[in-house]
Amino acid sequence: MRALLALLTLLLMANPAMAQEFGRLEAQVALQPLPEGESPDIDALLRANWKAYFNAGGQYGFFRDQVRAGRIDLNEDGRAELFILIDSPAWTSAKGQPLLVATWTSRGWAAIGWSFADSDSVFVSSDRAGGWATISTPTQWLRWNGNSYQATDKSRN
Repeated sequence: MRALLALLTLLLMANPAMAQEFGRLEAQVALQPLPEGESPDIDALLRANWKAYFNAGGQYGFFRDQVRAGRIDLNEDGRAELFILIDSPAWTSAKGQPLLVATWTSRGWAAIGWSFADSDSVFVSSDRAGGWATISTPTQWLRWNGNSYQATDKSRN
């Protein structure tokens, strides 16, 4: 048993890509279907970023029932940031489905990061940059660069 544990430790040290690059995962972002009824603030964000597709027909059109949202405070200011995932087969790529991260401003939600994910694979890690938590998706790390989140592809070995 000790030999197996030693071998595993050596493998992890020899291949740092297998180890976490940006801290340990601390919390999962619960991405849930949008609530029934109105959510004008979220609808405005969807229209602003997917104007030609939100509430539209056609190959890439999607509606509220194909959107998942979650909230978590990324910078410990007491206000949760918003995560939006387009949960539509037409929008699925090899990296996942489109994920938008937004923060609340005096004008409403403003996009501060983009990535790809699925509904159960978005996590916040213990790593912080400029006071903002690093975000982990299956294929990317999102790290704060002072103004927004910069996506970095995770290496696939």
